[in-house]
Amino acid sequence: MKHYIGVDIGSTKMYFCAIVNGQYIEKKAPTGLDCTIEHIKHTLEDFLQELPYVPDGIGMAIPGLIRGDNMVEFSDMHGLNGVTTDYFSEGRFPLRFINDVKAATVCEITNHPESHTLAVIMAGSGIALGVYSNGKMLTGAHGFAGELGYCILNTQNGPTPIDDVAGGMGILKIAGCDVTTLLNRLEQDDPHALSLIAQAGHYFGLTLTNVIHLFNPDTIVVGGSTSTYKGYMENAKITARQYTLADMYKGCTITTPKDIKRIVALGAMSYVESGIEL
Repeated sequence: MKHYIGVDIGSTKMYFCAIVNGQYIEKKAPTGLDCTIEHIKHTLEDFLQELPYVPDGIGMAIPGLIRGDNMVEFSDMHGLNGVTTDYFSEGRFPLRFINDVKAATVCEITNHPESHTLAVIMAGSGIALGVYSNGKMLTGAHGFAGELGYCILNTQNGPTPIDDVAGGMGILKIAGCDVTTLLNRLEQDDPHALSLIAQAGHYFGLTLTNVIHLFNPDTIVVGGSTSTYKGYMENAKITARQYTLADMYKGCTITTPKDIKRIVALGAMSYVESGIEL
């Protein structure tokens, strides 16, 4: 039996996942936009030492643009820019990079085999999109398709990237607090916090409308921590229903990941295990 590892490098935390005797072995560690590749590598090595085997392969999901499956072209985590898989693997095992939302999409393909066109949107620190249609991943000319958070909405402040008004980091910047404080305020039904998330959900709803009109998916899976904020998806669906062509909205099921915690890591694991090309 071969053993594979899935790694999810995010802008707030990194998550490592392996399977031993049918059980998940997991590790989390904080990151941040200024996280260094040395810190990531050190944490990976610590995780490898906890395992009873040397992996047969590692899939590492990265937020940003991936060149092929072995180099980071660009990431908001600037320390990753230009890094190659060799830095982490040192020739010990195969290691493949994959964009994080594409990893999530790989994971959800098997959960929705009946879907002709599956759209997976991760609403976390930022917002990104993966689309799998008629047996193929839509990757674009250079493999960079899906940077949904960089698309522009016209807001009261003028043309604005979706990330800035509906992504987790943008929300915290507007709120002027950290995520723990914001979540506490939401649990206490603080009117200002609820209004802020309602507004963010509204902008995410407009984003859903655009995705439905552009790709005509029959299934949209929405994951990521921001999507779980109180009132976020409720307001998003109200807005999307209002502005989307009725037949297209009715023909699309909006749902959540089967495993919201592990979706990206499991997709990265499947990517390296299967050897598929996107």
